[in-house]
Amino acid sequence: MGEGTMKQALRRSSIILVITFVFITGIAFFYVRLGFKGAKWATYPTNKHIYTNGVITKAGEITDTNGVVLAKTENETRVFNADENIRKSTIHAVGDLKGYVSTGVHTAFLDELCGYDPINGTYNFSGQGNNIQLTLDADICVSALKAMGKYSGTVGIYNYKTGEIVCMVSTPTFDPNVNVVNETEGVYVNKFVSGVYTPGSIFKLVTALSALENLDDAETMQFGCKNGVEIGGEWLRCMGYHNNTTLDKALIYSCNAFCSQTALKLGKSKMTATAQKVGFNKKLTMDGIECAQSKYVVDDSNEIDFGWSGIGQHNDLVNPYQYMRFMGAIANDGKAVKPYIIKKIENSDGVILKSGKISKISMLSKENSQILTDMMRQTVKKSYGDYRFSGLEVCGKTGTAEIGKNASPHSWFVGFCNNEQKPYAFAVVVENAGAGNGEATNVASKVLKALVKTSG
Repeated sequence: MGEGTMKQALRRSSIILVITFVFITGIAFFYVRLGFKGAKWATYPTNKHIYTNGVITKAGEITDTNGVVLAKTENETRVFNADENIRKSTIHAVGDLKGYVSTGVHTAFLDELCGYDPINGTYNFSGQGNNIQLTLDADICVSALKAMGKYSGTVGIYNYKTGEIVCMVSTPTFDPNVNVVNETEGVYVNKFVSGVYTPGSIFKLVTALSALENLDDAETMQFGCKNGVEIGGEWLRCMGYHNNTTLDKALIYSCNAFCSQTALKLGKSKMTATAQKVGFNKKLTMDGIECAQSKYVVDDSNEIDFGWSGIGQHNDLVNPYQYMRFMGAIANDGKAVKPYIIKKIENSDGVILKSGKISKISMLSKENSQILTDMMRQTVKKSYGDYRFSGLEVCGKTGTAEIGKNASPHSWFVGFCNNEQKPYAFAVVVENAGAGNGEATNVASKVLKALVKTSG
């Protein structure tokens, strides 16, 4: 073989190697992209195997914890439960068919619902998708919807031992069988997961925990209150006169002066550390769905604003999911069980592909959780009326969140049942409803009673 022929062969070999390398790289890049984007590609509305006229049709059933069908495919058409109240109370969990409710199963778990897998895509022999069972109890969700009445807001309740969310309702809501008239009301937003609110006095539980963690005299220290207190030359008001107040009484009477002065005594770094420990300034998820962040940011706050932050005002913001989890941690000896709504996913052959699991994180000490439990229990007995929660052994804290001079405050009630047979933690927000010891407490009372009656 001549020298020219040899060079030509080498050039051809080099070209072939380059082409082969590019080809293999392209294939590798494709499969990497397939791994990350395959589910999205397969469930795109142009896929006629699972869509008809741009509407999902090939998908499994969505049921509640008791097997009540919330959505299914029937005669090539996707249909929802026949009961209007069930449809409206569970739509933010089930999701609509156009993807407007981003946190609903029809959007957030579309690939699982359609039966997608990386090998076969959305094709399977049964011609059906996977069935998804939720932890929600449809009847309890209906009770929550009715209890909210005309008000906007959200109700969340979960089993703090297992992590199962039994109630998740957001209002205003809509009927997926009826065209939405006014989208500007926020009907597509799941406020339990995606909402944030000024917390008001429910934040005093964070201040109390920070005191217990950092101050040796937390339970015995006293602060005066004469309808408020002067801080940094400005007046921070309180609703009453509470002289020689201690931490337990400060929670019972919701004393602004005590809790603001406690925050000042602790300082910004300790308050922030405690807030972050219980979930503030962190990205939390519910079954992979990202929740809105609770915020506690006081780095640049002046003295009076920092005082207001200790009672849940200033620029404090709370996500209901995050705070419900915090309540579950107090109830469960300081260990927070992560709340979830996906009970199980199974294919058409009944094979369980995924199921909810208990996942715990340590949030506060057992000793401090017991101290807060006792204080919250006394607060319910002496301030809110235990008769409203007869037999439930509720421990709680209300919040009246001021949101502006010309707007009625948001009403909060958070807490839990201190009962091994009724292990439920909750967070209720009723927008523009006034004092926390009003509408939010009434809503919680009605829904908890319905839950206990249903569960026995």
